[in-house]
Amino acid sequence: MSSAPLETAALCPHFGECGGCQHQDWSYPKQLEEKARLLSEAYGTHWPAPIVVHPSPVLWHYRNKVDPAFAPMQYETPPPKDFVRDTVLGFKKKGRWFWPLDIETCLIGPAGLGDLLASVRDWYRSAGLRAYDNKRGGGFLRHLLVREAAHTGERMVVLITCGGDLDGAGFVEAVQRTWPAQSIQWGINDKPAEVAMADELRLLYGKESITAEMRIPDGDTVRPLRFRISPFSFFQTNSPAAEQLYGLLRRWVGELAPANLYDLYGGSGGIAFSCADLVGQIWSVEEVEAASVDGRYNAEVNGIGNVLFFTEDVKNFLKHRVEAEGLAADSLVIADPPRAGLHPKALKRLIELAPRHIIYVSCNPKILARELDVLSESYALARLEAVDLFPHTRHVEVVALLERK
Repeated sequence: MSSAPLETAALCPHFGECGGCQHQDWSYPKQLEEKARLLSEAYGTHWPAPIVVHPSPVLWHYRNKVDPAFAPMQYETPPPKDFVRDTVLGFKKKGRWFWPLDIETCLIGPAGLGDLLASVRDWYRSAGLRAYDNKRGGGFLRHLLVREAAHTGERMVVLITCGGDLDGAGFVEAVQRTWPAQSIQWGINDKPAEVAMADELRLLYGKESITAEMRIPDGDTVRPLRFRISPFSFFQTNSPAAEQLYGLLRRWVGELAPANLYDLYGGSGGIAFSCADLVGQIWSVEEVEAASVDGRYNAEVNGIGNVLFFTEDVKNFLKHRVEAEGLAADSLVIADPPRAGLHPKALKRLIELAPRHIIYVSCNPKILARELDVLSESYALARLEAVDLFPHTRHVEVVALLERK
């Protein structure tokens, strides 16, 4: 990963056409300034003070996971119905979600991604394979999931296709020739949705998972952690910035000193493990079974024995807490929901359970601002900061500390 200063002359050749980045042509200080301005606009009624945006430690090749899609090529002039369209591998055009773009390189994806994509293209063309076409039918190739583990450098490549026959040895050779990986797998997905998921996984080479390390800032030292990364488990895509985020959460939890912690949308344990030595007990709630399985494994690897993993929808977990004895005494709740935010029922039940403090981690500041309108009836906003996990884009991670009135 590179932390070199941004040079606007060295832009990605796809910038402006690809929808992945919006601000590669801005200096990084200007990007941070703009994100702080937009946050002030979003939270002005709740937080009139300036909002600190902590910078990402790296600017280029910071994403440890990308999932470019195979797709039939689109043409400005539609070809005849029986025309065999070329297959492209990449992302969507800016503002045109239906138009796939062939990608030669990606300056925010893992280093060396361009070489891997070129090798995979050579492979599928020589094998006569085409992209799955959910509009016209036919085709085989769906997604290429690429992951790189923090600090260890271990790599994973998963080819996702429809059901059928695969020359696994040829695909493995195409990967190893340009982007040597410790795990190469084949995922089969026969569902119509265009998502990088699979109902069945087959190991083609190496091992079924890779291992990442996290070094969480803790004053003048770091808290080292190890994580097993499975193909579809959640892990923050910018590991160096995520370490800063978890360090911030650890500092806040240490200052609040709760006896117990509820980690909602806990994934495979990143937040829970960062704070496990600061509290007596942690309940980590995550609806994806694979993430919970990884979490239990990771807890054992890191010698952590006070985290309980619940594979359950958060709104249902909170319903059970409301119907039973409520939350454990002196509990802090950390919620890190997906971009859609908290389910309305989850938000209602969380307020009903009335923990003294809530830390809300949001990758969608507009949704959090909307939910603060509801939370503010019972909670006061005590702190609001942001961490830039997404340089060159409009996105930023916001962390809010709420205190019960």
